[in-house]
Amino acid sequence: MNILDLMEAYGFRAMFSPELFIIVTILATFYLRFLGNQVKLKGRLSFLLGLFLFYFALGGPLNLLGHFWFSSHMLQQSTLYLIVPPLLYRGLPEAVFHYLSSKNGPRKFIGFFAHPLVAIITFNGSFSFYHIPMIFDATMSNYALHNVLHIFIFFSAFCMWWSVFSPKGAINSMSDLKKMGYIFLNGFLLTPACALIIFAGDLIYTTYTGSMQLLCLPFYSMVVDKPIVNISWLTPIMDQQLGGVIMKIVQELAYGCILAYVFYGWYEREKDKAEEPDGPLLEPTA
Repeated sequence: MNILDLMEAYGFRAMFSPELFIIVTILATFYLRFLGNQVKLKGRLSFLLGLFLFYFALGGPLNLLGHFWFSSHMLQQSTLYLIVPPLLYRGLPEAVFHYLSSKNGPRKFIGFFAHPLVAIITFNGSFSFYHIPMIFDATMSNYALHNVLHIFIFFSAFCMWWSVFSPKGAINSMSDLKKMGYIFLNGFLLTPACALIIFAGDLIYTTYTGSMQLLCLPFYSMVVDKPIVNISWLTPIMDQQLGGVIMKIVQELAYGCILAYVFYGWYEREKDKAEEPDGPLLEPTA
């Protein structure tokens, strides 16, 4: 079954969510008009790529496929929580972080929810809680619960990544060495949930075994028949294990890239410090 078959079966709106596309387009236009000129080209491209992946994961075909196959769902989740926030943060001017840190209301809000200890526990705890079989099956069959949990995890992901990209002088900023340790610890805490899924010998999620599924789309939901796909090796248990593997691989790639990004920035700054002269080469003359 290809994209054209899926579109014929479920409709263009379910496949591409035009409402979300319009919202993302407005956000991209606003960013380029008011913020994009304050960062370098790499930052602008990073932010726009983050918006595109947000739409692709939540409003594109990946969201539809994620209701039929657990592996697609985990690719969607890892994209939304581990890739989109860093890309968006990377494209924000430092002035945005300092502005939010200077205002009393946002400072208190960010100071608590994006505190490294609170954020790391909230994100990894909520992600693991969501993948408890009973919670997961209930979430995938209830539109309101589905939206509430996913919005909360998405929010906690942004809080978790805040300290990694928060510049010096902003609320909850950390040194480069602490950032590297923080990223490493995040990767460690997410591993048990992935391992539970990968090494499960039996099906732990019953959502994907039924012939009908509840499609939880960005602005509405509907009950549909699951498409018939003749892939002999993609059994329900293989699909479940593949989902865990995808999540772990994307996690390692995302955390590895961010770790390299932070390390490179730290190395360049330390090298510049080492090359700076201790004092002026020539004494000023009277």
